[in-house]
Amino acid sequence: NAIEGYHFDILSRNVTIKAGERTGKVMLKGYYNHMNVKDSLAVTLRFLDNKNGFTELYNDWANIRLHKCMPFHINDYTGNMRLTCTFPFSTTQVTKFLVTTEQKNDSTLIVKSPFDDSHDLTLKFHTAKDNPFDTTIEMTEQIAFTDSYYGEVAMSTIDGVDSYYLPSDRAFVLILNVFIPKVGSFGDYYYIFEWVTPEQAEAEKNGITNPY
Repeated sequence: NAIEGYHFDILSRNVTIKAGERTGKVMLKGYYNHMNVKDSLAVTLRFLDNKNGFTELYNDWANIRLHKCMPFHINDYTGNMRLTCTFPFSTTQVTKFLVTTEQKNDSTLIVKSPFDDSHDLTLKFHTAKDNPFDTTIEMTEQIAFTDSYYGEVAMSTIDGVDSYYLPSDRAFVLILNVFIPKVGSFGDYYYIFEWVTPEQAEAEKNGITNPY
């Protein structure tokens, strides 16, 4: 369904697979501004000149999927963000309030005191240039807030369950295990952060505040 001349162009139409080798290289050029992040685009290339034939192990065609990768900038996630969550405020009722974030370095973000006045959260964004599809976030074990009954409560991302960021939406989702160190876990919870403009933040400050 990808359209040649609009979504992509083929830069190498003649492909040679050398004797004794099993692969050839085809160069395509994608048109960034003609794709949307959520598009599902593909093109199938088929050999027309097959003099020597193919073994049963190989097809005479290749399917290529086209993806649009948004560039990562840590500044896209700094400033005012709307946090949507349940725990520690409730396990059933969704709570929304504003938090502020600031940059520590090109890949590290600090969420300023989201749950109490004493504890920030530090997040590490994966930004490897050799794999632009790696949009995961790591948060090592750290104290997130102090509860009057339980004492210090910690949070961390979960091995095997990705927390991730969404460059097209300037948002990120943390799936965190919440626990008392050396005691036990409360469970795993979602924390959704969405960037808002200064005007949106100002309009919400009167009605949405940190309830903890």
